[in-house]
Amino acid sequence: MNRDPIVEEIHRTRQKILDECNGDLDRLLDRLKAAEVQNRGLVVTTTSLPAKTYIMQSTESLIRGLVGGIPGVGTVLNEVIFDLRARLKQERLKKFVQELAGILRTLEADKVDTAYIRSEDFVDFLEDVLIRASRTRADEKRKKLAAVLAGRCQRAERTPFDDRFLDLLLSLSDLQVRILSEHLRAAQEREKSKKDASDGNSKHRQPGCYDLSDSEYRFLVQDLISKALLYDEGMNRLDVRPFQILEITEFGRAFLRFLEASPPRSVPSVH
Repeated sequence: MNRDPIVEEIHRTRQKILDECNGDLDRLLDRLKAAEVQNRGLVVTTTSLPAKTYIMQSTESLIRGLVGGIPGVGTVLNEVIFDLRARLKQERLKKFVQELAGILRTLEADKVDTAYIRSEDFVDFLEDVLIRASRTRADEKRKKLAAVLAGRCQRAERTPFDDRFLDLLLSLSDLQVRILSEHLRAAQEREKSKKDASDGNSKHRQPGCYDLSDSEYRFLVQDLISKALLYDEGMNRLDVRPFQILEITEFGRAFLRFLEASPPRSVPSVH
């Protein structure tokens, strides 16, 4: 097994601190408290915090101490782990809230379901959206999340696939959503006219419809199939090539309904 010098250094630093306390956890906590007093301007006071929060602060102090003891890179790692990460998340959430506010200003007040916004379901959905917004680097994807959340403010409909739909919203490209939408439109037209779905030469099934090469189109639809949004209807048919007759799944239809419930994003975009 390969030995990682950084991990070994962390272990040595941790053991050194424990040895200096003779393995006594009470002495270790006293040491952490003393360090907090000495660096009062760098830490949050814990005297009035709940027990759970106090434990979290103590744990952070311990981690800071261990990481800070790594020669050469400890200080930088502490800055990245505790300071830079927090600033990045705050900035991303700030942009998300600005975008959300821009969308909500365009909505009619009587269409906002205030009773639902106070519900546990909405609070859970809001938390899921905020977590994703804070982790997403792309502004465009945060704008999509804001549009979805604004749409949820107008209705009290929750689906069992909300988490998966939010992940799909972040992972799919606009072009993939367009491909999925074209397959839905074609399927709805066939359902109205009761036509067969076996025409593999239909426009919406051709790479040229999306200005793609064959390889690019195949890559995108394979990804849609892997996510259960499309399925290969021609798989068990003779004289039919793979991916020639693709159909949208019920899950794919539900995902598009999830997106359609979102109001238009604000224009111009807020940065």
